[in-house]
Amino acid sequence: MRLQARRLTRRCFLAGVGAAVGDFGTPSLARAQIASEAFRLLPAHPAGASPSGAGPALRYDGSLPGPTLRAKRGEELRVRLVNALAEPTGVHWHGVRLPNAMDGVPPFTQPAVEPGASFDYRFRPPDAGTFWYHASMAAQVDRGLHGALIVEEAQSVGVDRDLVLVIGTPGDAADARSMAAPVNGSLRPDFAVRSGERVRLRLINASAARALAVRLAGPAPWVMAIDGQPAEPALARDGRVRLGPGNRIDLFVDMTRAGGTIVPLLTGDGADEQPIARLVYERGGEENTSPRAAPPPLPPNPLPAHIDLRSSLRAELTLADARPLDPAGAPLFTARRGRAVTLAIRNTSGHPWVMHLHGHSFRLLDRLDDGWKPYWMDTLLVREQTERIAFVADNPGKWLVDCRMLERHGAEARTWFVVS
Repeated sequence: MRLQARRLTRRCFLAGVGAAVGDFGTPSLARAQIASEAFRLLPAHPAGASPSGAGPALRYDGSLPGPTLRAKRGEELRVRLVNALAEPTGVHWHGVRLPNAMDGVPPFTQPAVEPGASFDYRFRPPDAGTFWYHASMAAQVDRGLHGALIVEEAQSVGVDRDLVLVIGTPGDAADARSMAAPVNGSLRPDFAVRSGERVRLRLINASAARALAVRLAGPAPWVMAIDGQPAEPALARDGRVRLGPGNRIDLFVDMTRAGGTIVPLLTGDGADEQPIARLVYERGGEENTSPRAAPPPLPPNPLPAHIDLRSSLRAELTLADARPLDPAGAPLFTARRGRAVTLAIRNTSGHPWVMHLHGHSFRLLDRLDDGWKPYWMDTLLVREQTERIAFVADNPGKWLVDCRMLERHGAEARTWFVVS
């Protein structure tokens, strides 16, 4: 299913624009036919000097973050990346269990999309949940090339308002003097809510190498999903959750305060906490401050109910000095399709790292036995210790294990494995 990158001619650009906007004023049948063939254009282009000083600011479709893309679970998503940058790029669909050729890892799963060229991404997301897309190159992520991908459930999940909060890198908003992380491209934005609502907050840490502690200073939220996958609902202790670079967490929050109340969302720990956004209750109207019953779990995604750890393939990855990806070298391991894999990740570097497993979701194993945590992940913060994960290698192809040292851009340990 590999689609080759190609030079972007005026003809193909106009054809893409026509496919994206050509359904206005056409009969309903024609609109349906056009929509089924349409590609969502995702132009990447420079946007002046970056306030952070990390290099030229970059944008998808002129916005920070890039446009929120929405899809239905199982329906085909079609996105045409248009590279108007002066440097190569690509798009990785973080957390999506998609076909290998669409994973967006130049030169590993596709050629780099050169300046003036385009690349068509086509896949059917198998899981509903909160995901995100970003440039394949980490330096481009923190300069603005990232956005949310929301795959919607087929049925209602009992919320009255759905808010996506993409938390970026400090200094990437308009006011470079502030060290607060921007939310949806703005410093300390307000989000309107109403008394009595149940709100879904989709938190995305869109930093390439910065961990976040996030606290909602109000009613305790329910943790409903981690890295896009439903979890057993649990109240967040002290209203606090932690997200490594690339992690996502879905919270359900019951709005049980009176009109005019302001509930801040804060980052940091202790005295270092600072607000990054606010939930602002609208004044007037009917007030309902009664708490609701605990929410039921979100509808499950098609992940295995059991992982056979006893017969799993066992592998080990040690995080140490930075080393570039070598597609011509030997893989970390090769697994037959459907085989369970247990991977030990040893951090002996003295610094925390983040590890992202491409193409699969995994269980975090307990340190004392072979049980696992009651949630799935695709991105894991690894401190100065050994973590073990387990997954079923059910997605064929060559897949990246992408590891980065926190707060140190360019410090990478990238390897890969094969599912045959």
